[in-house]
Amino acid sequence: MAYLAHISERAHHTSKQRCQRSCAAVIALFALTTLCSSGLTLAETAPGTQEAAWSEILTKSADSNEINWLNTPDEKFITLYRDDSTGTLQGGVILLHDMGTHPDWPDVIAPLRQSLPQHGWATLSIQLPVIEKDGQVSNYAGTLTSVSARIRAAIKHFRDLGNSNIVLLGHGLGAAMGAAFLTSNEDNGVAAFVGISMPTYQDGEAWMDLLKSIEKFNLPMLDVYGSNDFASVTQYADKRAQAARRGGLRATRTKQLTGFNRSATAKGAFSKEGGFITYRKFQIVGANHSFRGHEHTLSKRIAGWLKRHAGGNGIQK
Repeated sequence: MAYLAHISERAHHTSKQRCQRSCAAVIALFALTTLCSSGLTLAETAPGTQEAAWSEILTKSADSNEINWLNTPDEKFITLYRDDSTGTLQGGVILLHDMGTHPDWPDVIAPLRQSLPQHGWATLSIQLPVIEKDGQVSNYAGTLTSVSARIRAAIKHFRDLGNSNIVLLGHGLGAAMGAAFLTSNEDNGVAAFVGISMPTYQDGEAWMDLLKSIEKFNLPMLDVYGSNDFASVTQYADKRAQAARRGGLRATRTKQLTGFNRSATAKGAFSKEGGFITYRKFQIVGANHSFRGHEHTLSKRIAGWLKRHAGGNGIQK
């Protein structure tokens, strides 16, 4: 029932967003115009077609200096890179967008990829697989291999730039994909994880179970959500914290503290004994899944947490 509620909420929220978008979301508007002119609707778009459409649009609308095409062994995908603007590089953040969207989506992703460089973080927003059939997470079964390959390519890109202090940040389904990557790819080199509006899916493949992924984490984690977020996000907030606590206790017992020791709070004896190391849950009052109108607060909270728990580690520049 929670899953059906999530889908219902998402359908309602998406419909409302599409009605409200104007010039501020010119990319999304242009995308719909393009699809309509070709005789296709979003629901009729075949798997892969929507991703190709987003890529074509971004090549025309995004800053050409920010566009980077990366390769995996099986495919090529578009990314948007923005360098640190402070002169004191803290690290790199790989941004993972929500279901059915793109690397410059006006909600959450675009504001963060533009604001985090002002706090010392270079950003690389990557295109994830898009399957827009009917907006159900079950359609994304079988995409984890592609997702993991793209994240690995993004990590390599940062390292090639001499930036080895890397953070994964995901919104919605992007957070679930990032969490699954971290738990299924050992020695991934990621220093911290930020999950925004992390949903709990009742159906789908095993990797989509965020609670199980969180329980396996061995690195600093920030859990951010809005008080008016989807029910599948807000109603499971305490369970996410409990999963993080179990993961911290496991890591403490087995002495797997490498990831946790990157954090400032991990140095305290109380934190180690409590097994609740570096996990922080933060609710932004009044925000919904889009965080529209709360972009500054979202960026400020994330930048502050990153500075304390992940900043400046392993940078080779």
